[in-house]
Amino acid sequence: MHRIIDASIDVDATPEEVWQVLVDFNAWESWNDFIPAVEGNLKVGERLRINVVPPGMKPLTFTPEVYVVHPAEAIVWGGSFLKVMYRGDHTFLLEPLPDGKTRFRQIERFVGPMVLFMGGMIKKTEVGYHQMNRALKERVENRSGE
Repeated sequence: MHRIIDASIDVDATPEEVWQVLVDFNAWESWNDFIPAVEGNLKVGERLRINVVPPGMKPLTFTPEVYVVHPAEAIVWGGSFLKVMYRGDHTFLLEPLPDGKTRFRQIERFVGPMVLFMGGMIKKTEVGYHQMNRALKERVENRSGE
């Protein structure tokens, strides 16, 4: 009763440059069609309010708790429904590559009995992660060329 999405893309920029764009939540609406809005403080223990627009689905709003913030390395947030029915943890990883590049990864772990009924939503979410990854790459690479 678990599923994992792992979507990655290589970005021609340093982890620090990718991080600057990733944590600028106020600008997400201008480039990120999948998660156009994130509100709140990116601090461990805080709750964020995020709007997610999975391709082909109605917009969803979540209020995940921030679990990990390691600048230029990782962000982890997540939440649950009735503790045992469903739990999801979303990880953003910035992995340094040779020549000052970065592998940006989004990893989502879905756990619990409700996962058995979430197949369609999980597939659309994976499409959204790849969409966001491409948009982030374009945003970062165009910005670093300015």
